Amino acid sequence: MLNKETTFREEKLLDANVGEHIGYELGAKMIKNYCDEYNQVGAHFIGRNIIEKILSQPDCIGIKIFNAVDEFTQQTYVFTGVDSDGKVILEITAITPYGEIKTSEGIVADRIRREGWFTDIF
Repeated sequence: MLNKETTFREEKLLDANVGEHIGYELGAKMIKNYCDEYNQVGAHFIGRNIIEKILSQPDCIGIKIFNAVDEFTQQTYVFTGVDSDGKVILEITAITPYGEIKTSEGIVADRIRREGWFTDIF
């Protein structure tokens, strides 16, 4: 039962500060745990240019990464921008230099490069 002294701490789960450097040892351990658990090794690569395009969308505070399966039934990821309300950016509205309101699609990215990486990086 709640009373007047009960306080709530509202925590925003999606903001620009989410994420931290975890270091080589913990990163390697987490990767090994995944390989041991799922009997899979591998990684996906997405280039800086598309990441910068996603992040440069108006009000974009980060990137959401969705597990996905592509049209060739290969495991992949889909990357989208997320706004400060925690919503995926699917549409961008802007005013052109001529004062017209223009709507365009938000960036939804894939076409990642797949390659083994555990021994390549570490």
